[in-house]
Amino acid sequence: MSTLHFTFYHVFMKLNFSLLFLFFPLLFVLAQDGAVWNTYQAKQEKGVSSTNVRMDLIDQAPVNGFDFLFYVKIDYRVTKESDFPIGNKLKKLYQVKDDIFDAINKSANNYYVGSFMYDGNRFEYYYIQDASGLEAKIDKLFAKKYSRETYKVFVREDISWELYKDFLYPNDEIKNFMSNRDTLIQLRNAGDVAEHARKIEHYAKFPTEEGRKLFIAKIKELSYTIDYEKTIDDKSQPYEVKFHREDTTSMERISKITQELMKFAYEHYGTYDGWETFIWTKK
Repeated sequence: MSTLHFTFYHVFMKLNFSLLFLFFPLLFVLAQDGAVWNTYQAKQEKGVSSTNVRMDLIDQAPVNGFDFLFYVKIDYRVTKESDFPIGNKLKKLYQVKDDIFDAINKSANNYYVGSFMYDGNRFEYYYIQDASGLEAKIDKLFAKKYSRETYKVFVREDISWELYKDFLYPNDEIKNFMSNRDTLIQLRNAGDVAEHARKIEHYAKFPTEEGRKLFIAKIKELSYTIDYEKTIDDKSQPYEVKFHREDTTSMERISKITQELMKFAYEHYGTYDGWETFIWTKK
């Protein structure tokens, strides 16, 4: 279990972090033209958190001129039945989110980068150029439509987009989980029998031949078979290896395998580059 530390602005907490091995529907939302979104959930000390994050901005961040983080915190009640609001309350939260989005879009140039829900609080995060009058717009919105909701507005300078890059955007472990989850959903939807072992092919690449050699020696101890070693068109990591082993495709199994391979690759400054297999259906 890894430990994730948050000490950013309003969210002052230390979270013991472990990914949930659950299937969630793929979530791609076009909130702004060309935006690509995804969602992940994690088990924390006080329950479960949910992060919805815009994925396509990572190579652009920080965007020049959008130096201020504007965010709204909305409270909700956590129950014994659920870490998140359910039923009509959940629908209302989504409506609040949409109305905040509309109000900000009409008032300021912005990038909506994501939301975070945990322990009775939902945060909506925007990067903006100018916050003048924006807090008053949100106050007016809540006074008019959501007077019973408890909320608070915050504005902070975040020139480097620290919150987006270091808090919302998934680290390598979470991205690996998300990639596995999305692939396994596709397999499941195609009728795959996860409990049936079959050949699963894996890829890894390294900056040096020596790093690849040491990685290969390690995975051979785990009964992997090497398919090939070759040089690819990658200036930083040109030494690729493809290898395989028979395994099942349950989320728990795939997560364990890929996390292990990521660890071994990192030890030799390489990158675990994913896996592929075929669909096994009932006869």
